[in-house]
Amino acid sequence: MKPLVGVGEQAPVFELEGSDGETHSLKEMLNEGHVLLIFYPGNNTPG
Repeated sequence: MKPLVGVGEQAPVFELEGSDGETHSLKEMLNEGHVLLIFYPGNNTPG
């Protein structure tokens, strides 16, 4: 299975709810500076 985002590719713009209950967007964070995203398989998933 090919990953949706490859090494060195730009991540798609997305929003997630933070532990503070607020919605945070990648675009918002990039406006503040550099962002490091790390993707890893979840528990009980292959890979």
